[in-house]
Amino acid sequence: MKFITNLTFITIAVLALGCETSQKKYKDPREHDSAMKSAYDMQSKIPHAVTADVETVPVNSPVDADAADDPAIWYNAEHPEQSIIIGTDKKAGLYTYNLKGEQLDYVAVGKVNNVDVRRQSIVNGDTLTLVAASNRTHHNVSIFTMDSLGKLSEIKMPQEILLDDSYGFCMYQDTASTPYFIMNSKDGTIKQFALTLKEDQSGELSLVRDFSVPSQPEGMVADDATGILYVGEEAKGVWKVDLTNADSKMEFIAATAIENNDALVADIEGIAIYKTGEKTGYLIASSQGNFSYALFSLETEEYLKSFKIIDGAVDGVEETDGLEVCNMPIGDQYKKGILVVQDGFNYDGDSLKAQNFKIISWEKIQNIIDQAI
Repeated sequence: MKFITNLTFITIAVLALGCETSQKKYKDPREHDSAMKSAYDMQSKIPHAVTADVETVPVNSPVDADAADDPAIWYNAEHPEQSIIIGTDKKAGLYTYNLKGEQLDYVAVGKVNNVDVRRQSIVNGDTLTLVAASNRTHHNVSIFTMDSLGKLSEIKMPQEILLDDSYGFCMYQDTASTPYFIMNSKDGTIKQFALTLKEDQSGELSLVRDFSVPSQPEGMVADDATGILYVGEEAKGVWKVDLTNADSKMEFIAATAIENNDALVADIEGIAIYKTGEKTGYLIASSQGNFSYALFSLETEEYLKSFKIIDGAVDGVEETDGLEVCNMPIGDQYKKGILVVQDGFNYDGDSLKAQNFKIISWEKIQNIIDQAI
């Protein structure tokens, strides 16, 4: 029933909008019903499956809008069950949610695409919880402080263009707890910025360094312990660079090459890392073209397994953009932490709803990893 509903919805949308209907290799699957069928067919070949535990309320955008995009997770060390999920609506603004999926706050700051968060960031001697997102309305970064209730307070920033097309984004926090803001654009440019707070508590970003990859990137994640930045090049795979070494160059991680792994289908979208030790753990990447997720070893960089998220207590997940993980225990329900993913086709039964985010116990994913090793 879900697939039939997808076909009906997409066919009507194409007829109504007069969109291009020819299928192209790296086109968004929602643009043509045959691409949706192909993506489902490829997903069926992924043997491992999990179900989501909880879902957030949908974003307040139209049902047919590709709106929700990227989540971040703020871990509440004192009360883990009160940890907070932050999610972007790339048509409108930024949301915060509790672990029941209920909305806590919303700020209409424009077309924020990717989001990240850091606890105990030190800026000008002040210790802050910082939330930041790439903003495609202003082509810069929107930065906020956040309290333990999920209330966002924006730091006033100059309305200057930092990149011609601000797109993917992540944060990095060094061993001195200094936060950095890393943003990319569709032409492959990647820039790292540092934040300065003025006496009036407004902010200013200064360029630290820049990098590039050959074609369009988006998903990025920085390992604060090792200083390694991972960058997803959508049509190829994942690159890495050492942020602690000014002379370091981008290196491609061979096991992530789409052309050499049938389980990976472009685009490579959201990426995140789940740490099990200082230099060990897992890199997880959204394989958008076959509605699945690929797991790699951080230590050996080898491919481990892929899995999909299917219908269960809540609906399954298709066409994920952003994702994030938390490796800390969050009560009895999430003893090994959580994975949060954006859902490109959010259903309530057979009714298509606006997009949202799904929460999955990492214990389910760890069981798959343990089978792979």
